[in-house]
Amino acid sequence: MPPRAKRPCRHKGCAAITNDASGYCEQHRQQHAGDGWRNYQAGKSRQERGYGRPWEIIRARILQRDQYLCQNHRRQKIAKKATSVDHIIPKAHGGTDDDSNLESLCWECHRAKTARERIR
Repeated sequence: MPPRAKRPCRHKGCAAITNDASGYCEQHRQQHAGDGWRNYQAGKSRQERGYGRPWEIIRARILQRDQYLCQNHRRQKIAKKATSVDHIIPKAHGGTDDDSNLESLCWECHRAKTARERIR
């Protein structure tokens, strides 16, 4: 696999470039170690994070809309049962619960997508 392309450090005002998965240069990596996805609303209950009864209603509607099929597999012309509803743009990155930002995924696709998002 080719090395990761270098990008500007994510720290505001820093001009350094990095290829670290965190997006921060060596100087700012430690400073921002607790930021982002892993600590997004850490310690809050499911309801406090917005996944209570209202989410269950939205989830059921999206699964029905997508005919309980994994949309990732459907794009590959494969029928696989969906068990999860995923935010296309994660809530941690500014996404909303709007129907246009939600899609049904199987557990494997949801897990893989979440893992990819954690390294952004």
